[in-house]
Amino acid sequence: WREQASEKVAIIIITSNRGFCGGFNVTLLGSVLQFIRETRGSGQEIFAVTIGKKGRVFMQRIGIPIIADFMLGDYFTIADMGPIAKIATEDFVRGEYKSVFMAFNQFINTLVQKPVIRKVLPLDVSVFKAIAEIDQKAESFFFKEESRGSKYIFEPAPSEVFATLVPHLLEVEIYKALLESGASEHSARMVAMKNSTDKAGELIDELRLVYNQARQAGITKEIAEISSGAMATK
Repeated sequence: WREQASEKVAIIIITSNRGFCGGFNVTLLGSVLQFIRETRGSGQEIFAVTIGKKGRVFMQRIGIPIIADFMLGDYFTIADMGPIAKIATEDFVRGEYKSVFMAFNQFINTLVQKPVIRKVLPLDVSVFKAIAEIDQKAESFFFKEESRGSKYIFEPAPSEVFATLVPHLLEVEIYKALLESGASEHSARMVAMKNSTDKAGELIDELRLVYNQARQAGITKEIAEISSGAMATK
């Protein structure tokens, strides 16, 4: 599970199937585009695994080869992550790709969704820190100096343990990213629709004011014409 000699990089991109969610997709795909430029700038080819219609359409538009495309819908389980993780792990083990990344929107709160591009393969300490969301304060507890020289006995062999656990780890990581992306999408859509509703209300108020002014002007004009006609008949 170490970095391969290949000059190809794969990225799993998680976007929505529908629009009307503000900058949810635009912000993420902008980060992905920057990542693609940097990757190509270093002389590496890039391939995509897309989850969601918006990501697939964007990759096709900019000419990035798509390894696989998945349409999971609104309801999915961790069992649906198996085929996605299998593609990533098997191709990586065969040496097809130097590394595998994943791009998704991380849910911070209702108003904030953060685009994230995270390395998932090869495995190293930074990957495990990202998965466990270990910050600098917790790092000293989880990675103590005295524990670095510790030796562990694996049964069966470490290679067999890794071959079994890594695909499951990737399934969990993809599943978590999809849940965060789903929460981010719904929050972004809720905020976008609220803003649209508020703006529509403001526009209605402005148009009602214009209408009332025009109506008042019309009434005033009619009264003036009637008064002028009455004066003329005297």
